[in-house]
Amino acid sequence: MFYSMGKNGLIILGGGLKGKELNEHTRSRYDKGIKIEKKFDYIICSTGQTYRNEGLRRKISEAEAGETYLIKKGVDKNKIIIENDSSDTFSNAYYCRKIVDRLKMKKFTVVTSRFHMAKARFLFKVVFPAGKYKIKFVKSKNGKLSRLALKNRKVHERMVLNFYKKHLSKTYGVKKGDMKSIKNFLEKYNLATSGRMDKYQKELTRKINERLDKRAKLLY
Repeated sequence: MFYSMGKNGLIILGGGLKGKELNEHTRSRYDKGIKIEKKFDYIICSTGQTYRNEGLRRKISEAEAGETYLIKKGVDKNKIIIENDSSDTFSNAYYCRKIVDRLKMKKFTVVTSRFHMAKARFLFKVVFPAGKYKIKFVKSKNGKLSRLALKNRKVHERMVLNFYKKHLSKTYGVKKGDMKSIKNFLEKYNLATSGRMDKYQKELTRKINERLDKRAKLLY
């Protein structure tokens, strides 16, 4: 297995804003990145607007808020790259690959929250074929989420990950490392990027809501 000794990148995944600033757990991702940023030639702040209603109302992208935060913390602006076309984890990976390929990087590190790591790791490995890229994953703290909120996020992440494992290849024809099939899925089927939800995703949403409702009822 061969990897170029060229440029080395750090990708920090978005996780939401509070107003125009990073929310608690997204800030934890950036704080983790700041601790190690001197090892890297580039820092990619990844995520535009989330597809959810609160994201669509924002006038600033998560990547722009991330850049502002990094600069305030003393990070060199010239090494920061904004990726603000994505709106979920899968499109994070897709648009980051376009940047990585343009810069001819063969190795990079992805930072995200502990609760989000399993899904992020899986999707980045779908987009970046093994053998061509060397990827390292670094976990940040989950932030000050309530116990219930964290459990709900873990349920959601696990169920969505299982959905991807079951359907990406078999149902949607996504091939690992194949940007054409990945683009096709994002444009035609993926809710966050296409705005459409097919029968499989509707069923997933129903199951997630049922599971979360059941958890909520157990508290009362």
